[in-house]
Amino acid sequence: MKLKEKFWLFASRAHDDDIFYAKDGVDLKRCRSRITPGEGAHMLGLRNIIMVSSDGIPVPFSVDAYGYMESFCRMKNVWWTITGSAGCRVGNEEEFILDIASKYDNVTGAFADDLFTAGYEPHEVKELLEKSRKILDKADKHIELWSTNYIANYKIFAYPEIFEALDGITVWNMYTEEARYMEAQFEVYEKLLPQKKKMLGIYLYDYIKRKPISVDDIMHLCELGRRWIKSGKIEGLIFLTNCNMGLGFECEYWLRDWIKKVGDEEI
Repeated sequence: MKLKEKFWLFASRAHDDDIFYAKDGVDLKRCRSRITPGEGAHMLGLRNIIMVSSDGIPVPFSVDAYGYMESFCRMKNVWWTITGSAGCRVGNEEEFILDIASKYDNVTGAFADDLFTAGYEPHEVKELLEKSRKILDKADKHIELWSTNYIANYKIFAYPEIFEALDGITVWNMYTEEARYMEAQFEVYEKLLPQKKKMLGIYLYDYIKRKPISVDDIMHLCELGRRWIKSGKIEGLIFLTNCNMGLGFECEYWLRDWIKKVGDEEI
């Protein structure tokens, strides 16, 4: 297997993050990312994608939702969210995933984004994940169930039983300037969930500082993830997101070159 087969794009609709670029008098019209999920994956040379809804869009069973699936025809693995950004949920996401999994062979997973930051109590998170798992188990194949997990809110949900319905977790730190501390930060989830599969999430944009991640920081995280994949510590890397792309960020250019350089390494 090649290293790049362990890389994923965390994706949402084009223009989803444009609002973050309107600062310091910058004209929003000149800072708009038109990059779609499929285009973002193509630009990075990736064949694994997590389609994340934003404000409930794309709506399950909508023309747009099926249109996105058609655009993922070259993807090897497609995961669709049961909860989107800010934990937003329409309510029939699992049924939609069952439908597309029966129509598209590359639908292999479901994903809970921001569920752990949406204001739910720990027992409510556990119940929702168990409910989702029960519905997803009706598929003719196993549908993986993963979630977004932040370093910052680890202590609130430090109960292993909450995560029982999950196949794995993805670990993120929105404070991108803390990249050099990721080894120690990641360890808290290793100790909490030693048997769960894990992936490392990497941002292209710092939503708190409202600036692209530095090349030094993305380099540190990518090389750390590369070593962890090869050692078997993690299942892969997830890059966020297509709607930070096409804006001339140095970190994006560096990432493209890095994936091209190391992607074909055998693991």
